[in-house]
Amino acid sequence: MLTVYLAALAFGLVLIGASVFQGDGGGHDSGDGDGDGDGHGDADHGAFLSNFLSLRFWTYALGAFGMSGTALTLLHVEPAVHVPVSVALGFVVGAGVATLFRSLGRGSATSPASTEAFLGSEGEVVLRLLPDGLGKVRLHVGDQDVEVPARTGGDPIEVRERVVVIRFREGVAEVEPAPWKE
Repeated sequence: MLTVYLAALAFGLVLIGASVFQGDGGGHDSGDGDGDGDGHGDADHGAFLSNFLSLRFWTYALGAFGMSGTALTLLHVEPAVHVPVSVALGFVVGAGVATLFRSLGRGSATSPASTEAFLGSEGEVVLRLLPDGLGKVRLHVGDQDVEVPARTGGDPIEVRERVVVIRFREGVAEVEPAPWKE
């Protein structure tokens, strides 16, 4: 049984190492990544099945199964104990890691759910805006600061100047200088 544990451990570690050195951008999971297709969130059975079928689940499950099985075998624990413990630990670790990565990938740190939230928002220019080019503005929408590409139809707008979003088209905010406040 030790050979099975060592093989699982080696295979799991190789896959984990490959994902670390490859800069795993979330491509490990199958499915759509949001897990709440019918509005049930974490209770969604599809999310459980997607986690169970993901490469990330099996990678970490094999690693945990192999590590615990190897350790328990080397500690001379009876097979009637180390086999079920290793299987259970592998399942729990695999499911936990897959669920963790799924929940981390669910939120968006770069933009609110809808570009309509930008309309009328005041922001600050972080990359100079030219009439025929793209710049960048920082907006505070909801409880987050978001930097978005922007353009202006008028005169250039310099860094740190205040602007207002008047339109949002094709992923680019169209802005004009903010009215002066006293």
